[in-house]
Amino acid sequence: MYIVQGPVIEKLKFISTYAYDVDDWVTIKKELLKQLPVSERKCFSKRDGKTKRINLNEFEKNLIVQWKQFTGKDLTVNGTKI
Repeated sequence: MYIVQGPVIEKLKFISTYAYDVDDWVTIKKELLKQLPVSERKCFSKRDGKTKRINLNEFEKNLIVQWKQFTGKDLTVNGTKI
């Protein structure tokens, strides 16, 4: 399991203060990407080129776990609760 630390967690905590009722991972991911420097963005996965579906990597799965700890809410990805 990849441990997420530093500025990414700080930004995730900040986002949870105003987007605590959001249940879609893509929305949270967009907010994070807007606030993080390029060096931190490289850890995020990209959409599949053909299907445009999201394939989560371990880094993002751990962020989703952290989100649940901060807000108590599950996030959905591709319409599926994670």
